[in-house]
Amino acid sequence: MGKKEATDSYDRIIKYTGLFGGVQGIVVLINIVRTKLVSMLLGPTGFGITESFNRTLNLVKSTTDLGVPFSAVKTVSECKSSGADARLEESVLITRTWAFLTALAGMVLCAQLSPLFSYWAFEGDWGYTLSFLMLSPMAAFSAITGGETAIMKGTGMLRELAKSQLITVVATLLISIPLLWKFGLQGIAPSLVLVAFASMVITCRYTFRTYPYRVKPFSGRTLRKGFGMIRLGIFFTITSFFGAGAFSIIANYLMKHGNAEITGIYSAGYLLISYLGMFVFSAMESDYFPRLSAVNQDRQKVNELVNSQAEVAILLMAPMIVGFIVFLGIIVNLLLTTRFLEAIPMARLAVMGLAFKAMTTPLSYVSLAKGDSKTFMLQEVLYDVVFVAAVLISFNIGGVTMTGAALTIAAIADMAIVYVITHIRYGITFSKRALSVFLAQLPIIAATWAALNYLDGLWQWSAGLVLLAVSALHSYYYLKKHTSFIRSLSDKVKNKLGL
Repeated sequence: MGKKEATDSYDRIIKYTGLFGGVQGIVVLINIVRTKLVSMLLGPTGFGITESFNRTLNLVKSTTDLGVPFSAVKTVSECKSSGADARLEESVLITRTWAFLTALAGMVLCAQLSPLFSYWAFEGDWGYTLSFLMLSPMAAFSAITGGETAIMKGTGMLRELAKSQLITVVATLLISIPLLWKFGLQGIAPSLVLVAFASMVITCRYTFRTYPYRVKPFSGRTLRKGFGMIRLGIFFTITSFFGAGAFSIIANYLMKHGNAEITGIYSAGYLLISYLGMFVFSAMESDYFPRLSAVNQDRQKVNELVNSQAEVAILLMAPMIVGFIVFLGIIVNLLLTTRFLEAIPMARLAVMGLAFKAMTTPLSYVSLAKGDSKTFMLQEVLYDVVFVAAVLISFNIGGVTMTGAALTIAAIADMAIVYVITHIRYGITFSKRALSVFLAQLPIIAATWAALNYLDGLWQWSAGLVLLAVSALHSYYYLKKHTSFIRSLSDKVKNKLGL
């Protein structure tokens, strides 16, 4: 890769990470308000019930959608890159047809099994059967939304995707809070359904303009042409099933061996980590995966793209992790309430795992981009086993706080698993530059955690802020050196300040 080509690659990654990171920033700010209000209205018990609903519905969705929301991105992006409009239009039709069928399947399955879901998710309590029955349309809405989102990603409608995400989160706030305020715990299920419906309508509004809605559920030809996409998706579905199952096992275990409050605290800590990851990882699925799919047969380009993405990811993520550790007390007070303070030590331990995830995620997409779903399934299932075992063992050793350490341990194991498999299978390896960036930031993150745990008062804050500055400056100077976008932005700031 030439110097100019490399710079362009970095600039594109920065551009779309900035776009989706900025969107996620606004999403998080809005969710701060929503989460704060929800925590005041429902407390940890409400978080626990909501978590059980979401985990169970995600399990249904991941079982019945056949991986269309993900595998369709590869299919559509390859057709888009070919430049043949007829192929692209056909791929959109196939995606929508299969999304429609899986939507019906998900809704029917959830409705039929609602008593069993209630019994399983709430430890033998049949009382939530009606709630799960009410939630069944949510599976259909989510499947349709997933198909339309895949079309936006595959065709490069990234700005439209960002806009739809922003509008959706505003709609979520406007829908859920009044219902939860009026009905309390009884309002959880209706709010989840209405939010899923609103998300579907908003997403379809953008895609229908460019690609008018058509489906052919009774066309054998259309269904057969989608078999390749479905074969890839089925393996993705199996891995998603294991992933959703892993989260459900943990949630149910915490509910059984603890209570709804402990489950809520764990869920709140995990939610905080997820918010932080959104800033960087949302751009990977939306921009990086389609680009990787388009060049999946060229090992050199795949290797270069993986390393460029990993470098930028760790450079952006590391200062966020350090800042998160330093300001977590303030963050919890903003997002939640004092009843969730127990989530702080758990989240500080868990957030360090995001550094390893920043390196792992670009690698993990390679098998999917190549259509090698069996390899993807292998690495994901191995991670799920490690993840569940680590969390359950850690919970028994040190309670909910130690589950944070388990999340970081699982992330380290995942990085080792994915790297070994990807290197052996495809010859992909981390560059010296990517590893040097990672190894430079990792001690800063570890030192920040130590400072916040073993120092007090002014010393704690001083050490934390100094380490944050070191991490941020390292990332800034590296990105400035290798991207014209950062240099241009820096020059504009200097001119404004008269420097």
